[in-house]
Amino acid sequence: MPRPALLKRLLRMLSLRKLERARRELSLASAMPPSRAARRAGALAIADAGAGAAPAPHRQPSGPARRRPRGARLLEQLSLDLGPERPRWTPSRLVLRSPHRERILEYLEFARRFFPELEGVNIRVGLAQKRGVLGWGSLDPERPGVWVRPRQLQLFTIAHEYTHLLQARGLVPRGERQCDLWALARSPLLIDSPPNYLKLPRALRRGRPTNDQAHALCAAARESIAERAAGDRRYLARFEAALAESFGGRRDAGASGIGPPRTPRGTRA
Repeated sequence: MPRPALLKRLLRMLSLRKLERARRELSLASAMPPSRAARRAGALAIADAGAGAAPAPHRQPSGPARRRPRGARLLEQLSLDLGPERPRWTPSRLVLRSPHRERILEYLEFARRFFPELEGVNIRVGLAQKRGVLGWGSLDPERPGVWVRPRQLQLFTIAHEYTHLLQARGLVPRGERQCDLWALARSPLLIDSPPNYLKLPRALRRGRPTNDQAHALCAAARESIAERAAGDRRYLARFEAALAESFGGRRDAGASGIGPPRTPRGTRA
């Protein structure tokens, strides 16, 4: 067989094989995903072009690459350990052994709500054992403490002793009459007994004050304290005179200092 005819036959066979292969690839491409089919067709085109053909250039991105958003980075929780909370009370051994311990602490806790100046202060609690004394209050700012009589607990007595603790810190003027006045000005809810050091008309010294009397005493005490802040140095005398005029009746012998003394509330230095 002449060589030209042989070459033509070989070329014809190669063309048939290429067509068959292309037909096979097209049938496979219809079953592949578009992205995979495009990559496969591109690879075949490069292989058929021969080793000497230059590879197709890579496609450049049309815009800046987008970064995947990262989640919020959690920081470590800081722990501020300020130590154990300071106790509000330090009961004495007599108080701990007393059958009235719960009642004593209940009265002390209720009255303390009206004294925010004592927040964070550890107060010693003891029993007043001296005859005729309803309570004591410490005037040592470094060792605040109150002593009460468990069988004669009164909210105003406790308020009076708390005011002594404020006197020790320089928040209230010194003196028993001043202490009574500032205790009256706290709240009508604390006035369950008349003060012992201020001169009051007889109507206010007969047993437990009524609700109206407690509000009148509290309002008069606050007004008197405001007068002192304005420069009036006779505020205590004016307070006693205003009460005598409001509630009627003259000051009796006991209120003027004549006659048997009333039960005092003590003060411990």
